[in-house]
Amino acid sequence: MTSPTPPMDSAQAYSIRYHENNQEVALEGSLRPQHAGDLDPVRQCLAEAAASVRGTLYLNLKRLRYLNHLAFLELARFLDHCQREWPDLRLKLVVSSAVPWAPIRFGHLTERFPNAIVEQYDKAFYPGQGVIENDQLIPVLRTQTNIVWAHERELLHRHGLRHGLRVADICCGIGDFAVLLHKEFKPEVIVAVDHSRPFLQYAIQMAKEFGIADIEYHYGDAANLFLSSNTFDFVTSRLSLQIFNRPELILRELLRICKPGGRVYLTNEMMSHNYGYPRHESVSWTYAQTLKMLASLGMDLSIGPKMYSLLTDLGFEDVQMEQIGITNTNTVVEDFARVIESWEEYITGELSTATQTPREVVERLHAGFQDHVYAIRSRRGFAIWPIFVASGRKPLPTRST
Repeated sequence: MTSPTPPMDSAQAYSIRYHENNQEVALEGSLRPQHAGDLDPVRQCLAEAAASVRGTLYLNLKRLRYLNHLAFLELARFLDHCQREWPDLRLKLVVSSAVPWAPIRFGHLTERFPNAIVEQYDKAFYPGQGVIENDQLIPVLRTQTNIVWAHERELLHRHGLRHGLRVADICCGIGDFAVLLHKEFKPEVIVAVDHSRPFLQYAIQMAKEFGIADIEYHYGDAANLFLSSNTFDFVTSRLSLQIFNRPELILRELLRICKPGGRVYLTNEMMSHNYGYPRHESVSWTYAQTLKMLASLGMDLSIGPKMYSLLTDLGFEDVQMEQIGITNTNTVVEDFARVIESWEEYITGELSTATQTPREVVERLHAGFQDHVYAIRSRRGFAIWPIFVASGRKPLPTRST
């Protein structure tokens, strides 16, 4: 949910957005209204967010550069309203030391409102970050889910997901997709499985923060699941087959735990078709080189279009295939750019170290990712990140005559 910048002069421009995935309202820019009515978009967004969440609502204020007294009083009134209207709701105000006045000024509010706390962004960038072994992946995973979900939520209906089903999310990662499914589709049961204990700890903590108690989290190997056969109506595995060297083993398990007549739903990338113009030669080389590095570790990040064959070969019926094209024309530009910058950090850092990539190649990778970001942010540029979506129905048992 996004509220456009209000009709204020350029010195007072601000934006406010509600990120459903993060249970977070982000308030950015300069909030210095002259009249109370200038704050109507802020009041509306905050009220809608508070009414729609449980557990903790995050107020992301780390990019709020200026705040006058009228706006400060309005935020105080909002905290007071929340304390009276939703006494179990916690509010976490996330601020940055880069805005020196923020920790002190907002800290005064927590003295008056027990349900509110102030967290300095520099000390904890995301809730539960400390339990993640590779903490630089957190912004990648969360921002990716944010921008993909905007396109995926309607697409899921076409692939058979509806309210009240028994759902399994295999390779659930940090659990944000399971939380979104829980909120949007109200499944009868949702079980989330991952092989990373730190990721599961993060997912459990996130669900606790959001007041969700009925997602079952399991530790397990996706190729050897401790789940009963023919149990789930809808089985998902998103952006996961691409990182395993034998994805067919996981697909067989997804097929096994799915009920006859139920569907298995997959998403995977085609990194070879990541594109950015201008500077497209540099962008194309960068992703071709990245694919080689990933392949050396047994990963195939261009498996996306191969899913149709994989599902068909395993005997799935009614195989459906679609493509989500994440572009700078259908996605928040800064969110898209932030994903690519996160990729740059991970690929030129940990991945390059693991694959012993020469320094001169790493420098060229840095430049290529920055060229992709340039294409995303440029007024005349175009950039795309293609994600393929596939699902298939498990056949009903054949009746003997």
